[in-house]
Amino acid sequence: MSSSDKSPAVVMGAGLAGLSAALHLARSGRRVTVLEASDAIGGCCSTRTMDGYTFNNGALYVAVPSLLRAAFGRLGIDFDSEVSLVSIANPQRTVLDNGTTVHLSSVDGSYVEGVNARERTFKLREELARLRKRWSPIYQTLVHDVLPAEPSLPRVLGRLWKYLPHMRGSVERLISAHFRDPDVQAAVASTLLYTGTAPARLPATQIIGFMALMEEGFHLPRGGMGVIPAALYRAARKHSVLIRCGAQVSGLRVSNRQLRGVELSTGEVIESNQVVATCSGFELAMRLLPEDAVPASLLKRVRHSPLSHRAIAIQIGCQGVGNDAFIVNHVPEMSEQGRMHAAALGIPRWLAYTNPTATIPELAPENKGVIEFFAPVSGIVSASDWTDAMTEQAVANHIGGLKQKLPALLIDTVRVIDPNAFARDRHLYEGALYGIAPGAAPGQFFSHRTHINGLYLAGQTTFPGYGVPSAMLSGIQASDALLRDSGKS
Repeated sequence: MSSSDKSPAVVMGAGLAGLSAALHLARSGRRVTVLEASDAIGGCCSTRTMDGYTFNNGALYVAVPSLLRAAFGRLGIDFDSEVSLVSIANPQRTVLDNGTTVHLSSVDGSYVEGVNARERTFKLREELARLRKRWSPIYQTLVHDVLPAEPSLPRVLGRLWKYLPHMRGSVERLISAHFRDPDVQAAVASTLLYTGTAPARLPATQIIGFMALMEEGFHLPRGGMGVIPAALYRAARKHSVLIRCGAQVSGLRVSNRQLRGVELSTGEVIESNQVVATCSGFELAMRLLPEDAVPASLLKRVRHSPLSHRAIAIQIGCQGVGNDAFIVNHVPEMSEQGRMHAAALGIPRWLAYTNPTATIPELAPENKGVIEFFAPVSGIVSASDWTDAMTEQAVANHIGGLKQKLPALLIDTVRVIDPNAFARDRHLYEGALYGIAPGAAPGQFFSHRTHINGLYLAGQTTFPGYGVPSAMLSGIQASDALLRDSGKS
């Protein structure tokens, strides 16, 4: 593209990836228009206030704050002056059927309650220290050398080759090798319930999610997750980025493998030969590109890359929560935890929930609290196969299960987001929570470049693409690719 071209670069989506891409382009001298289908910015890292309670629209907490600060730094923003981040003091409590409770945080802060608690706590900390010694170098390499850079298999192998023997196999096998106590095994495995995948089927590399807890802890922004995109929004506006909410993209115009423009659902056409799309690669290939313009490489990714799991978000404003841990898991032994990812026929025996007001009380009215948890969705091919009646039954069952765990619970208000709502309101392809499934092989992620000149991908299907700081980095990296290709980097 010539620098004299007066058409704007267009960014589709005003979530973390989109706002980061737009700001990065604007700081490089580009005129940028952001098109957001929803009526507000933030995407899956936003919040909604209802009846005095602040609920999340997706992301629940911040892991790897060092990477988040680095992403803000890439955009010229002093993170700590814009976002007040609070460390979660009691991040995770796991309760087993036999009454044992395992608290996980740092090595020295983790402990066991139950029979032989003192001896088991000593052993737990010893085993955690051994795991950390082995995996901390891998974690630090990923955070400082791999994730901030443009995805490249040679770079990844060059940085991590000496650790590859530790990264083989499944999470279940890795945990079994490091921890002898079955209750501790179950607790460590439960830190990865968010992946929606049984430990036996989850690659060992996903233990990085647990390493983030031990290395840096979990955090919440004061005011809720929405303050993170709000900071990006303020910076983007200062750099004259035009952000249009309620602007639904219905298609992209392509001619001879060159992007020509963006069509809106209103019929408006915005001429542009450079677009960063932060919707999923699935959405791009299946709905937004003309059928004869979809690159073969993109179709191959669509066919071979696994979508993540679907779920129903159940959010409760209530009384009787108590000052509990942030994440509370009631789980079976590790080998049975895959059952928690299948839709239950009745009241679930096991469930997990978060209590953000244990850390940030002002997210609820005084002396009240917020609980957020997920009911799994399974057995359907498409999100449209899921019905309102299924949602109502699943919500009733899971609230019933929650009341069994919290007998003093008094519910004031309930907010529900099911797969159809995730697809319709949050624009998640087929209602899948993460786009590409966590644990997918590197070759299954979508490239920032699409083989259509001028069209770039960021967000959930790129690598890095899910998680708060990595979503920002995906936008920065996609816009970097755009700037390099246009000779402006």
